[in-house]
Amino acid sequence: MKSWLRPSESRFRTGLRIFNSLTQTKEEFFTNSGDKKVYWYMCGPTVYTNSHMGHARTYVSFDIIRRILSNYFGYDVTLCMNITDIDDKIIIESNNQQVNFAEYARKWEKSFFEDMARLNVSPPDVLTRVSEFVPDIITFIEKLISNGFAYESNGSVYFDTEVYKQTHTYGKLINQSDINTELMQEGEGKLTDVKAKEKRREEDFALWKKSKEFEPSWESPWGPGRPGWHIECSVMAADSLPCPIDIHSGGVDLRFPHHENELAQSEAFYGCQQWVNYFLHTGHLHIKKCKMSRSLKNFITINEMLQDYTPRQMRMVYLLHKWDGMMNYDPENSSTMEEAVIIEKQFKEFFMNIQAAKRELKIESKQKFDQREKNLFAALQQTRENVHNALLDNFGTDVAVLELSGLVNKTNVYMQSEPKLILLANVSDYVKKMLDCFGLDYSVADSGDSSFEPLMNVLTRFRDGVRQASREGDVKAILQLCDQIRDDDLPPLGIKLEDRSNQPSIWKKGNPEELILEIRRKKEEEEKAIARKQEMARKKEEKKAAQDAQASIDPKEMFRGETDKYSTWDENGIPLCDQTGNPISKSLRKKLEKLWEKQKKLYEQRENKQE
Repeated sequence: MKSWLRPSESRFRTGLRIFNSLTQTKEEFFTNSGDKKVYWYMCGPTVYTNSHMGHARTYVSFDIIRRILSNYFGYDVTLCMNITDIDDKIIIESNNQQVNFAEYARKWEKSFFEDMARLNVSPPDVLTRVSEFVPDIITFIEKLISNGFAYESNGSVYFDTEVYKQTHTYGKLINQSDINTELMQEGEGKLTDVKAKEKRREEDFALWKKSKEFEPSWESPWGPGRPGWHIECSVMAADSLPCPIDIHSGGVDLRFPHHENELAQSEAFYGCQQWVNYFLHTGHLHIKKCKMSRSLKNFITINEMLQDYTPRQMRMVYLLHKWDGMMNYDPENSSTMEEAVIIEKQFKEFFMNIQAAKRELKIESKQKFDQREKNLFAALQQTRENVHNALLDNFGTDVAVLELSGLVNKTNVYMQSEPKLILLANVSDYVKKMLDCFGLDYSVADSGDSSFEPLMNVLTRFRDGVRQASREGDVKAILQLCDQIRDDDLPPLGIKLEDRSNQPSIWKKGNPEELILEIRRKKEEEEKAIARKQEMARKKEEKKAAQDAQASIDPKEMFRGETDKYSTWDENGIPLCDQTGNPISKSLRKKLEKLWEKQKKLYEQRENKQE
């Protein structure tokens, strides 16, 4: 029977409730230490290929949670994350490419952290690599054997699940009815012979694998071999964190068998009933409602996503979804990303507008709150409360972001008429503080000497172009130069120039890469609009040409060419008999007369125009 031991109530209590996979419900969060100290172990990547959207979903989501715990609730978080650099997938890929497995793994580890840096994911406090813990893994396994929870067989070592079940619960993260052989075999790795008779029972899993030819190996009391997948995390967590761990996290696909087996190993090692107090799993990520996989060719890398979206937009899409819920993404019809792009742009424009307003507003002006100010200040206070309650409820960033968006909308309306500087600063400081807490960096570096030279080059080229066009009296060229400096020259310098009707243009500072991407999308939309307009004009022209061609036909001749249908015609060219010589029906005659009258009208209109 499943059981969860609730930690004692902490001296430091926030009221935060977290969805705990161990209980399948939201539980109030208490630290094991009783104070602000949180010990967290997170399963890191198996480094053998490019990081994908599933990695981004997991590591960005947990980065957001980590930031909220630390920067909003005030916990002192120690995060340990592992790198799996000994694994069947790595061995297979490195052998296929005929490179050293360690060098191969290090290459993709570097690529992973580069992707994480681009997504503004903070590095862990403690980083552990499996390859650096092999002696510790051997020692850990030896203790499991001495405790009676593991056995050696033909050079490999297996965890004895039957012995474990006698004193512990196996299946804390999954119902017994959901435990299946296929999942357990996947957890053993592609290089494992699942038909081998070395294990006492199917549920038993490898702690140490006897090495085969062309596989890396380390010496052990059981002969040359390498660690099993599940044992690696248990050992590395034990080296860096106390028992029990406050939080353990990973993608939902790791829940079974990996995390279940981690629990079994560690609880058998420590002789305890609860190694982890709160287990957090990010929800599934589907592509077009299908599980992302290479076999389905719906595998999207982080680098591919960053070709079309900024890191902030990618983080925003995860903020707008519940971290533990299912998320669907359709590259061809992405309302998922569209909402994130719109809201992210709203915040970006808001901070740019605040920045511009601060340049224009003076503190010496009237600051007394009128009713408009009181209403906005009340909205600010209410938003603070709503955001706080949302974050208390399982890190509800989806609700929190929409609350902040609503406050920004109200502030934008307020700014349209004589805003007060101090109130604007209060609102923008709060919104920025919360977005910073979520890992959305909207700070814009001040322009210094490094931007002076390129800016002067832009202005010099613009002035030269305007002078030349003025001499030639080319007004169109001057307007094109104005568009060029706005769309092509200033964005790479982090400057956004906006035209305003009946008002002077306004400039704002922003991230150069984001401004360039914004302009690119704007031009793409304009090109699509031009293409649509041209297509409509072409169809209109074709329709007119067809109408003109039809109007040029003399009504007396319009039916005479249809000899496969008719054999005789009257003086106006209207058919009298069909192709067999029989008179046509009255209804057909009436229909043909209507067509003849319509054509006669078109023909006469054309003749009159030509006269």
